[in-house]
Amino acid sequence: MADTQSKEVTVTGLTFEKVSVSFDKLSKKVSGMKEKTSDGRFKPINPVGNDFNKIIQQDALVTEYNINRFKGNKTSYISSSSDIEKLPTEELLSKYNSDLKAFNNASYIEGRTATTDNYRSGRNVADKGKSYTDKTFFPGYNTEEKNKVSQIFAYPLDINLNQDHMKIKKYKYVRADVNMSKPRRVEKVRSQKIQVQGDKLIGSDIMGSIFLPMPKAQDVNATAWGKSELNASGLLALGSAELADSIFSLGGFIPSTSQQNREQRNLQEEAKKKQQRGDDTSGGSLGVFQAAVNQFNVSIASVLTGQELDQDTFLARTGGHVLNPNAEMLFQGPAIRNFNFSFTMIARSQKEGREIRNMIRFLKTGMAPKFRNTTFIATPDIFTLEYKNGPTDDDILKTANRFSPGGLALTNMSVDYAPNGYWSAYRDSQPVAVKMDLSFSELRPIYEGDQTDPELNDSVGY
Repeated sequence: MADTQSKEVTVTGLTFEKVSVSFDKLSKKVSGMKEKTSDGRFKPINPVGNDFNKIIQQDALVTEYNINRFKGNKTSYISSSSDIEKLPTEELLSKYNSDLKAFNNASYIEGRTATTDNYRSGRNVADKGKSYTDKTFFPGYNTEEKNKVSQIFAYPLDINLNQDHMKIKKYKYVRADVNMSKPRRVEKVRSQKIQVQGDKLIGSDIMGSIFLPMPKAQDVNATAWGKSELNASGLLALGSAELADSIFSLGGFIPSTSQQNREQRNLQEEAKKKQQRGDDTSGGSLGVFQAAVNQFNVSIASVLTGQELDQDTFLARTGGHVLNPNAEMLFQGPAIRNFNFSFTMIARSQKEGREIRNMIRFLKTGMAPKFRNTTFIATPDIFTLEYKNGPTDDDILKTANRFSPGGLALTNMSVDYAPNGYWSAYRDSQPVAVKMDLSFSELRPIYEGDQTDPELNDSVGY
């Protein structure tokens, strides 16, 4: 694909200031973007990521687009970013992947692989300069606030962040609402539809990050379905409940808890007419009445004789039949996903041993409840997990699952300091090998709105 490259364009509101835009020579459409890194190189920007969309909406890009596409023909200039034409997403992604591979290869050749040392030296564009406010609570209701810098840990110390790896980030737990279990959705605000991100319990300030080798990746998506049985007596009670609901909602004029059920019932009635079925799904009003009479007779007999008697026993012994249980599998609710990871870490130096110890304490501190006083304790910190193959926020793997955007809780942490079955340590008593098992639980379920997020295109989703 032949391209022309623009000059450096200054952008705002991003973690970098300069970008270069490429244009397809034939169609003159935008074919890609690259950010200027701190060491003067240009790294491709993911065309389906947030940064790409933010850049294309800026006035500076409109100017550059007009210059590259229309040259001196100012009568053809566009005035709105919405008029900027791009190549199809498939072509943009193809070029991005090709450019990224070339960028990474150049990194290896020049000895500039992205490591945690790059992060700590200020090259990191994802966590650079992050700070947060930490509150210390003393007996009573006194507090002390301190500004702290986000910490970064890694094993191994020379981990290559351009290769597949896992990133764990720690945040404060923050509740913005009583119900924080809502997915990405469309809401109406003053008659306008706006896209709303899924609810999160993640505080705005990142408290630290951990980089670890890529673990065994697998995800299990589940929903709760259960067996439900409802005989004729139950159907009669259900009909009474629906009648009461209709009365209290004035025939549906006032929205009620089962309004959606009534809409579903209307759809069922329409389907029944199309199928031209002669039977009633309830078994017929006569059958329901008979079941109610039988239940009444059985109850009277049980009271008079003092002998417990159920309706099915009565029907089976007197008529050779029992009540139809009308068994079905019914949806009972979403399931919260759990993820377990195991990492074996071998300290190759005293510095790496210290890093392992600090990492373990960082996680233990985050999962510990916060004592406030003898009456209250506060929620522990929460985490986000990402499978990545680069140092920026957009470098998330599409070939493995993503984790709930609502955040995760570290529910269990097990550390074995002698995984080989015997104690083995260096001169400073640092264990030669440490096996760390982590169990995370997502704080809210994954809904359909999360899975249909346009940013998940070409990925396996959550």
